[in-house]
Amino acid sequence: MRIAVVHRLSGRVRFRTNPDTLKYYSIPLIGRELLALDGVKSAVINPRTGSILILYRREAVTADRLLALLQSLHPAPRYSGGNGVPGTRRSVDESPRPGKKIAALDRPGSPDRSSSLVWSYIGYQLVRLFRPPFLKPLFTVLGAIPYFLAGFKSIFRLRMDVPLLDASAVAVSLLRGNTNSASTLLMLLKTGQYLEEWAKERSRENLAAELSLKAGTVWVRRDNTEIEVPYSEIASGDLVVLRAGMVIPVDGKAVEGIAMVNEAALTGEPLGVEKWSGSVLYAGTIIEEGEIIVEVNKKGAETRYEQILSLIMESEKTKAETAIKAFRIADKAVPFSFAASLLTWLVTRNAAKAASILSIDYSCAIKLSVPLAFLSAIREGLSKGVFFKGSNPIEALSEVDTLVFDKTGTLTQAAPAVEKIIPYHGCGENEALKIAACLEEHFPHPAAKAVVAEALARNVQHREEHSTVKYVAAHGIATLYQEKHTVIGSRHFIGEDEGIDLSVAAEDEKKAAKQGLSILYLAQENKLKAILLIRDPLREEAKEVIVMVRRLGIKRIYLFSGDNNRAVDRIVRELSLDGGRGELLPEDKARLVRELKSRGCKVAFVGDGMNDSPAMSAADVGISMRDGSDMAREVASISLKEPSLYPLVLARIMSERVMKRIRNNIHAAVALNSIFILLGLFETGTNTGLQPNGSARSVWLHNMTTIILSLNSMRPFISE
Repeated sequence: MRIAVVHRLSGRVRFRTNPDTLKYYSIPLIGRELLALDGVKSAVINPRTGSILILYRREAVTADRLLALLQSLHPAPRYSGGNGVPGTRRSVDESPRPGKKIAALDRPGSPDRSSSLVWSYIGYQLVRLFRPPFLKPLFTVLGAIPYFLAGFKSIFRLRMDVPLLDASAVAVSLLRGNTNSASTLLMLLKTGQYLEEWAKERSRENLAAELSLKAGTVWVRRDNTEIEVPYSEIASGDLVVLRAGMVIPVDGKAVEGIAMVNEAALTGEPLGVEKWSGSVLYAGTIIEEGEIIVEVNKKGAETRYEQILSLIMESEKTKAETAIKAFRIADKAVPFSFAASLLTWLVTRNAAKAASILSIDYSCAIKLSVPLAFLSAIREGLSKGVFFKGSNPIEALSEVDTLVFDKTGTLTQAAPAVEKIIPYHGCGENEALKIAACLEEHFPHPAAKAVVAEALARNVQHREEHSTVKYVAAHGIATLYQEKHTVIGSRHFIGEDEGIDLSVAAEDEKKAAKQGLSILYLAQENKLKAILLIRDPLREEAKEVIVMVRRLGIKRIYLFSGDNNRAVDRIVRELSLDGGRGELLPEDKARLVRELKSRGCKVAFVGDGMNDSPAMSAADVGISMRDGSDMAREVASISLKEPSLYPLVLARIMSERVMKRIRNNIHAAVALNSIFILLGLFETGTNTGLQPNGSARSVWLHNMTTIILSLNSMRPFISE
């Protein structure tokens, strides 16, 4: 395989190859080969971008060893005569399947608006070029009307802004009877508008292409025969045939077959989920192994994936405070443009020069480069494992000086393990585990996953023998198990809220605290049945990430957790944090965050659980881990898309660089356009109109500045 390293950090490396090349390899085989290496913790393969992200232990394996392994891989066997997906089975009649394709990334049915704008601009210039000379004054006056209307609106609102400046520049030329000058000014203004619209639409299309999917053709089973049809022709009720390596293009229900489906695009979970007849499948997810037939329920814009994409595109349109400030700067500069124009006329008595200075404003470069910088950052963040939900989170994260972490699943590993089960009052270990797993399997918290995983490891069957479970946020779970009141959760929940005597476990609690273990308490009929000791080790990268974010300007780092104070204190000491609080309820975390903000701190809260959602909402920036609950990911303004804290560092770096580039662009726009105004004031020219070597030179330079600063906004913020 031809592949290269594109980015690496300690214990983390990203490789990239051509997606068209990757489709000839077996994705599951690549994963198995990588995970077979001692020291490889996880591998995330994205066939749509050709990206392979690997987390590994530095002492066991090196990035060069991983690169050598990937380069040694060979394409999977293919059927002759086809150009299809490697390793897929043949059609129902066992004949080779020609023309089989992998779904490509793009937005289904989305019009290419940027191309339309290009053709529209070409048409505008052709009309200007071939219009009869005697109609030029009429076309000029008609073209000026929209600018005059915008200028009148500014007058009625008592605002001296950019639309008034543009209208004044055109009006001066027309009042002088110089239609050539007015026509040239209108052309320059139109060019600027087309450039602004084209750049924005192109960036949005690139962002959509990064996120979305398009299935040009799909295989459908009709009358026991599989046929390839255009995506646009499938309808609700059709049976779509899906095999390994294919992106699912529709929402629907499986009616036949078994497959492992990677749902990372929707849930962030990298491991495949087994799907069979009756399972629901969603567009944007990928078949890793197997073959399955899906009855179409929704397609195109109706799918959950596309609805998520629409929300992202809408959130991107929201202006950040920096963009609003930049636009205000542009408007505040308008009086100076009027003053410079008046001064030019008083000094030179040259109306052409005065008019040309009115045509130079500070807004074009600012209004275009600022949103482009945010759009580019959102798109680049997706490829770096960071999902910024709009421009406001980028700006807010750059200003953060206080970082607050949750403990379990955030600073500690997302996959804790049950270390020991200590039963009481005649309950056996396996019986306690069976009850605990039966209750915990309904909830996505890392500790719950640990309990269920332990039951599977011990082959303890945990059939549902309870009524509806009730989750009490940050406390635990309550239900009737075999008609007995059963609760599992924190010490606060079991001992204080439920009033159950925990003295029998006092010695075991002390031993667990010394070992840094977390404790789940299981009680039934007001008696403590068992405690489950959970080993919740720190993430390997946690200490390094804390050091890195401090170097990036974070002044205060705290730990707020619902776990016991001893466990919190241990982590605070190990990571050299500025403080921590344990045994907190969700409302306590939110209250402490608000207190930090009231003291002038700019706060970001990093968490993963449902109980972290109030604190995320209260913070200036809410950041969710990849393995977080659905509610946490929904509330967060930034989501980390990789099973690591390293993307948090990248998010901070990107946010600071975005804001620095925006500030530099604004300063450059103001400085350069001021110079161009002075050039228009002092260069020699006649009053016959805008000559190529006269006052119009400043206008052209002004437009070139807009283009250059826009291109600067779209440069990568983090080099590969």
